[in-house]
Amino acid sequence: MLNSIKLVTRQNTPRWVVLIIDLIISAISFSFACILTDVFLKSIDISISQYLTPLGLVLTVRLIAFRITRSYTGIVRYTSTQDAVRIFLALAISTSILLTGELIFEFNSNFMYINPAVVIIDALIAIFALTGFRIAFKLLYTYAPFKTLGTQDLIIYGAGEAGIIIKRSVERNVRLGKRVVAFLDDNERLHGKTVEGVKIYSPEIDLAQIVKNPHNVELIIALNELSLIRKRRIIERCLQHKIIVKSIPPVNAWINGEFNLQHIKSIKIEDLLEREPIKLSKKKISSELKNQVILITGAAGSIGSEIVRQCISFEPKLIVLVDQGESPLYDIENELAGNKIEIVVGDIRNLARMEKIFEHFKPSYVFHAAAYKHVPLMENNPYEAINTNVFGTQNIANLSSKYQVKKFVFVSTDKAVNPTNIMGASKRIAEIYVQSLNEKLKLESDQHTLYITTRFGNVLGSNGSVIPLFRKQIEEGGPLTVTHPEITRYFMTIPEACQLVLEAGVMGQGGEIYIFDMGESVKIIDLAHKMIKLSGYEVNKDIKITFTGLRPGEKLKEELLNDNENTIGTHNPKIMIARVPNYNYLEVNSVIETLYEQKDSLKNDVLVKTMKKIVPEYISNNSIYEKLDV
Repeated sequence: MLNSIKLVTRQNTPRWVVLIIDLIISAISFSFACILTDVFLKSIDISISQYLTPLGLVLTVRLIAFRITRSYTGIVRYTSTQDAVRIFLALAISTSILLTGELIFEFNSNFMYINPAVVIIDALIAIFALTGFRIAFKLLYTYAPFKTLGTQDLIIYGAGEAGIIIKRSVERNVRLGKRVVAFLDDNERLHGKTVEGVKIYSPEIDLAQIVKNPHNVELIIALNELSLIRKRRIIERCLQHKIIVKSIPPVNAWINGEFNLQHIKSIKIEDLLEREPIKLSKKKISSELKNQVILITGAAGSIGSEIVRQCISFEPKLIVLVDQGESPLYDIENELAGNKIEIVVGDIRNLARMEKIFEHFKPSYVFHAAAYKHVPLMENNPYEAINTNVFGTQNIANLSSKYQVKKFVFVSTDKAVNPTNIMGASKRIAEIYVQSLNEKLKLESDQHTLYITTRFGNVLGSNGSVIPLFRKQIEEGGPLTVTHPEITRYFMTIPEACQLVLEAGVMGQGGEIYIFDMGESVKIIDLAHKMIKLSGYEVNKDIKITFTGLRPGEKLKEELLNDNENTIGTHNPKIMIARVPNYNYLEVNSVIETLYEQKDSLKNDVLVKTMKKIVPEYISNNSIYEKLDV
């Protein structure tokens, strides 16, 4: 793949200028050849007029040879071995033509038009002059004092072909004001060696030894196969030294195999939080989803839209995208045009509308991602949280059974564990209903819809998450707002979350709650510090951090399991099953009906009090509903 890589750069010196300079050098070398032949060999004594005619012939032949070999097309200040080879070929071709022509002319006319000694000496002088000109210009460009003023030192991690291509591309863009001062590479055999005049060092070297100004340095990671642990360590080290870190996409992501400087992107906070990718049972997922009708609610949201994208690769018969958001549905329709999708604008709370959709499309798999998820908003609007997260889920779950859906996968949240807010409690009630419905159907028939729940933490980059908020605040110059200095959260990427949903949908046998190995929870204040540094700013100097206090319903630390739950392992070490209490469907349905009857009263205290009865572990935090816990 790398053999086909091209550089997309801007040539600053016109080719015709280089060609003219080469012809001038050729004329000078011919003159020296004539003089040297006359002085040392005493073989010729010509006048100016006798000199000009052979010179015209020599320059004409050289011009033809230069055009054939295109020796003038290389940018002079980046002369390489390839340029020297082209010059050698051009001189070899032109000298051969001149000598052959002279022998033919002398044989036929018995007259020497150009002394062969002049032609040979001219060729020797020209090859040194032409290559010497290029080398001298390159050295002048590289080491000239005026060039180093105001430049930024650039370090490239990875001395392979991709790293060399980045170096050449950067150097060809003078306006960038960057100068490659070092390569870093893990290969010990390369340490101490040079690539195109730039030395290769161990990644463990003190960077102060190779850069003039440690506060004016940029490091580009040019190794895509770098392990996540190693990559994270490099980034953390650079952040400590206030070094800006950037990276390039995989080679197969370069458009038409061409590298463009625009491919170089700043490292994102996701790169510090990501883990080794989950290994999906793609063969099994494909065998289940291929040629099936899949219905996805909340399909225009962060999670729902990614589920759609991933499902497309498994060649389903049709994917039905259901969402009430008109504009985001329009966007995803344009993005996925040409795929087997059907866009449906609809509200999961509208039972009649949803039934028509199930009746018409008859889905085999349902991924239910539609929900209200913003904690502070739902704390002030419990009616909407209950109506969508509880009764909307109930609608889709019941219809899945009625229309004999094979599997129903419910997207839940870690906020449903020991909930402290309306949103988390509403999702926990939905979890309970889905599980109890699965137990009821299991007792009634062996052939029934399998209900599966997935539960995970905060999703990086999803709508309303802290990462986009921090990015926006950084762009505006700050400050970054953090609710509490000790607040922590689990994080996963959108693709990770959706992989969990798909994997659970395949392995689930009904009634399980799948949770993801989220690793260590992350302090939000540390996240803010790193995002500021990754943006090239200094914390509390360029951009400040302010503490705003916990929001209504917010808790300091999220949990994946409550006190009465533990886990069972699966074939995938990253995915576990939460062991939760079983619930009787009749009892659950009865209390949910009570909640349904109360919802239209719009009396928040009444609704929340009933929610607390359904979910006894729901204890409000930093909320007006704490009074109901007394």
